[in-house]
Amino acid sequence: MFVPATPEVMALLTDQGRISVQALAAFSEWSAGGGAGAAEQVRELEHKADDTRKELLKTLRNVLVTPIDQEDIYVLSERCDRVVNAAKNIVREAEVLEWEPDEHAAFMGEHLSKGVKHLGRAFEVLGTDHDAAGQSADRAIRSVRSVEYGYRQAMASLREVEDLKHIFVRREMYRSYARTADLVSGVSDRLWYVVLAGN
Repeated sequence: MFVPATPEVMALLTDQGRISVQALAAFSEWSAGGGAGAAEQVRELEHKADDTRKELLKTLRNVLVTPIDQEDIYVLSERCDRVVNAAKNIVREAEVLEWEPDEHAAFMGEHLSKGVKHLGRAFEVLGTDHDAAGQSADRAIRSVRSVEYGYRQAMASLREVEDLKHIFVRREMYRSYARTADLVSGVSDRLWYVVLAGN
């Protein structure tokens, strides 16, 4: 049964963004040496974000009109979900490879968290203040550019490592951080698409 649009759809997208901010903050803490407690928090928040996304999709199926295009809501939610999944997967991969985050991971994790925080702010105003949403999207992109810088620094540091196994493991982990930065950029790009479509 279809029902008229309510603010619930955008509230759920905002909730997903808020939980994603919390998840990446925990990921940043883990990247800075937060240990098992922070790792567990990342996993718990990833599951919570998944539940919120499922509720969003269920609600989206049952409304006729939304403040922004339904496809845009779906894509933003899906791309945001990818970011949180990527953070959780980095934690899992580190555990399997017995890798401990280092100073490069701490730097990249901090800026990934900052980027997602800007995305969360954009979700809060999307549909009511597109200019503010666009500004937050720009700030998210600037944050992940710092991740790209950190990635280059991390890769350069491998020249000082002699053990091939350590080189391989660290290279793969650093690349995972860089790929996550690309995912944050993907959310920002879609946000700008929504902003331009609404103007």
